[in-house]
Parts: sequence; structure tokens; C-alpha cells
Amino acid sequence: MNTETMMNEMGGAFMVAWLAGGVGDLGGALVLAAAWMAISGAHILPMITWGHIMTGDLSDSDGWMDNGTRLVSQVIGAVLALMLVNSGDVGDVVAADMWSFDMWGALGMIAGGALLWTVYDRCDAWVTAFVVLALGTMVGGSSDMAGALVGSGGDIGASVSNWLVDGVLVGVGALASVKIAEMA
Repeated sequence: MNTETMMNEMGGAFMVAWLAGGVGDLGGALVLAAAWMAISGAHILPMITWGHIMTGDLSDSDGWMDNGTRLVSQVIGAVLALMLVNSGDVGDVVAADMWSFDMWGALGMIAGGALLWTVYDRCDAWVTAFVVLALGTMVGGSSDMAGALVGSGGDIGASVSNWLVDGVLVGVGALASVKIAEMA
């Protein structure tokens, strides 16, 4: 477990959650681009970490541990930012239904992951920030999970399961983009 990596992830997620409140507009994309440039090597967003998980060696337990600590650090950073911005009150968070499934939503997550990873893998970080802006809230971030953890409403089990499934779907999209590029 690398302390510097954990601190970078926490700091990056804190910066994006506090300054941008997620990444749903141009300002958010600019904050994300600045964070990626300032904190070199940090994934900052769970969707990037899931892409690294799924496109790396899936049998590498050290890789899983490293990426798992990145995900936890991102959520901690976002929790701290949300609590600071909202003076400790993040309001009610309504969890998604744990057992619902939307095929089109799932396919959208996979397609979004493929598009995001293609740009992330081939371009500078600032370009990727604008793809995140274009995708909007389609692929959840650490702020979403942080809100569910510190919110006063909702089923945390449902929130966690949806966050994990969404992350895996985005990661599958990233893996698909790598495999398609290898076939070309």
C-alpha cells in the first residue's frame, strides 16, 4: 500500500468534489483537467480506476490491492469535501433500487467506458476531462458514493452495489476498447 498514492487520490477527489461538485459542466471539466495535471499519476475518478482494473492483469493481486485502495481513497476525499462544503450536512440521498436492471443503461455504461478509455489511453489528461464532461453523470464518481455514505437517507447496500456494478461496466467498456484497438 503506497501512502503517497492514497494521498494523491484523496487530494484529487477532494479537489474535484469540492471545487466542481462532480464534473457536470465546463467548470467541472476544467477543475478535473487541472487536478490531473497537478497530481500526476492520480486516477481521481473511480471510472478511471475501474478502467485500470479491467485493462490490467486481472490475476495480479497487488494490482487489485493498489486499485482498491485508490477507490477507497477517492471516496474518503470526496466525503471530506462534501462534508466541508455542506457544513457536515449532505442531506438525504436516495439510493437506487438494488435489484433493478436497465439493459440500455448498462450498454450505455459499457459504451461510455470504451469512449472514455480510448481518449484517456491516447490523449493528454485535459482532453479526457472534456470527455468526462460530455459523458456527464453517466458514469458515477466518488462524489456519488460519498453522498450515499454520509447522507441520511437511502439503502447503503443498494448504493454500493450499484456503484460497483457501474464501475465494472465502465471497466468492461475500457477493456473492449483495448481489445478492439489490438484487433486493428
